[in-house]
Amino acid sequence: MAKDNYNDYEELLSRFESESAKNKAQPVKTTDEETLKSKRQKKVDDFKININSNSAYENPNYKGGVYFSNPPRDIDKVAQREKKATVRRNQRTKPAVDKFKVSAPPTTAKQNKAIAEKEAKNKKRQNTALGKFFASGKLSRLALAIAIIALSSVVLCIYGIRCINDVLAIDVEDTTVEVEVSKGMSDADVIDALKDNDLINNKLFCNLFVKLLDLTSADKEKREYVSGVYTLTPKMGLEKMLSTMKADVTLSETVTLTFPEGWTIDQIAEKLEANEVCTAASFINTLQNVDFSEDYDFIKSIPNKEKRFRVLEGYMYPDTYEFYVGENASSVARRFLDNFKNRWTDEYEKQAKERGLSLDEVIIMASILQEEAASSGQMTDIASVLYNRLDRPATFPWLNCDSTEDYLLNTIKPTLTSSTEDTQRYIQYRDDYDTYSEECKGLPVGAIANPGDAAIRAALEPSDTNYYYFCHNTETGDVFYANTMSEHEANMRKAGLS
Repeated sequence: MAKDNYNDYEELLSRFESESAKNKAQPVKTTDEETLKSKRQKKVDDFKININSNSAYENPNYKGGVYFSNPPRDIDKVAQREKKATVRRNQRTKPAVDKFKVSAPPTTAKQNKAIAEKEAKNKKRQNTALGKFFASGKLSRLALAIAIIALSSVVLCIYGIRCINDVLAIDVEDTTVEVEVSKGMSDADVIDALKDNDLINNKLFCNLFVKLLDLTSADKEKREYVSGVYTLTPKMGLEKMLSTMKADVTLSETVTLTFPEGWTIDQIAEKLEANEVCTAASFINTLQNVDFSEDYDFIKSIPNKEKRFRVLEGYMYPDTYEFYVGENASSVARRFLDNFKNRWTDEYEKQAKERGLSLDEVIIMASILQEEAASSGQMTDIASVLYNRLDRPATFPWLNCDSTEDYLLNTIKPTLTSSTEDTQRYIQYRDDYDTYSEECKGLPVGAIANPGDAAIRAALEPSDTNYYYFCHNTETGDVFYANTMSEHEANMRKAGLS
């Protein structure tokens, strides 16, 4: 107990003793007073204080409190809780000891010297301007900015190279692609088609380039694109690809080609490709997919286009033509169609109507005459045989012409595969073209060749005969006609066919 507290207790004790002595000295009072006095004395006697003059100094944990000989039970509990809390608090604040930790060996004087020198160098470096720059964290921001600039430069370079390649075709693949162009397509439409076929990389740049060409071009007249299927390659570059599809392509080198009567479209296409006019595929695709009926009325009247092997077979007029080397397929096709348009005269149109024939029926008949006759002189008589059979469909439902079967086997079949789909196509073509097929009654669905003027005239002006059969000597070309089946069988023996 502290000395000040101790003196207070001494004074308190003295007061109690003085009070007790004073009370003893007073006279005896009434019974009530004695009772009150006895109760007071009892309280004093019960109030016992244990005072140890040396306890404040001998107990190091003494906190200056008053200790009673008979403390209340709740005080003890509080003290116990405080003691436990103190123990837990000491345990939390006490540093944990890692029993597995191995202490580092003591450093030598040499090591201490090296460490001191390193710390001195670091401190010196930090004091320099560059060191302060590194320490400030600006280096990371600078490095990030440089990285962004470098990445942006690389992206711009790649983008620029791809755009330049679209125009100059510096580093591109030499792949061939067929592109279809319809009438009335704009620059943007054509560029979209080029992009869809992977012939260019950037549509936006190409559109800007085309607009720049239009602004800087001395020729202010807008050139339209010619409908057709074009064979293009990225190595041509954007400008050449676009000019190839224009109407006024000017090329220097030309080639003159002659196409005989009776050739098919496939034969014509092969010759065009062999002489580098255009590819066979682009020529055939143009004839199949491009609608030329807007420019040629006779094409509008062609029926059953979806059933025909070659839609415009029979309309590629046989003649001698001059083409540009590298000319687009649409332009080549129009040369043939223009020639046919000029060759089909008003007189032909009048004769067809008089016989009750359409232009397409005349061409189909002429294509068969072109293939069946050994010479132009035989065409009118053979035409009379075919018309006679057509006039009696109940007796002669089929024409039974070898040329139609040859067209199926030699022209159509080689283009088909053994797949199920192509097999079904072959069966359909057989029923539509082969006049020996039970399904092909009358004329075939389309022409089997491209007839010349003699065959067209014979189809319009056949001879007047009673023949229903004919056959040829395959070696000499002589033709034999018959009115009955028995006569025809005898003629076949003459021709060496049986």
